[in-house]
Amino acid sequence: MLLFAAVGEAKKKKLPTDPEELFNPLLGIEYSHWLVGPIARMATEEEIERYLQLASDEEAAAFIEEFWKKRNEGTPVFTDTPQEIFERRVAEADKLFTEGTFPGSHSDRGTIYVLYGEPEKRYYDRPRRVDEPVTEVWEYPKDAEPGLDGEKPKRRYRFVKLGERTVLYTEQMKNDPRLRDLRRRLPRGGN
Repeated sequence: MLLFAAVGEAKKKKLPTDPEELFNPLLGIEYSHWLVGPIARMATEEEIERYLQLASDEEAAAFIEEFWKKRNEGTPVFTDTPQEIFERRVAEADKLFTEGTFPGSHSDRGTIYVLYGEPEKRYYDRPRRVDEPVTEVWEYPKDAEPGLDGEKPKRRYRFVKLGERTVLYTEQMKNDPRLRDLRRRLPRGGN
């Protein structure tokens, strides 16, 4: 889709997406966590740096309005804007992936869902080795359209329950002691 291509082209190397590093303590509760989750992957490095320097809720509201105006520009008539798609998917992710008090749209699964939509296939994968956890796998088609971040989704995303939260599984997590006993806690098998 050409709609999202311009957003991807404008991107530079990103800042970290750790929630603590994306929190702006100078802003009120409505705005302080705005960058956490999919927005951090949609925003350019410059936008992230600018947002973290804002000192008032009024500045944050104006920034957010401009952020969406830039992304909604050129949307064909009778087509949902990126902002409308984002807002709809955030509501869905909050219903599907909220864990405890952590909003689903700010979670790893919620972020992927908001950016790329429903995966083509979801299933649980048994580990190849006894010291690896069972993972929830999401698969997207090879010819998937670019997401709200202007990027094509990876073919597969793997998630694992780590403590009270489900997180994106990475190779670096293999030695994490919190992954013990996951094989007993997660369901096995099909969809």
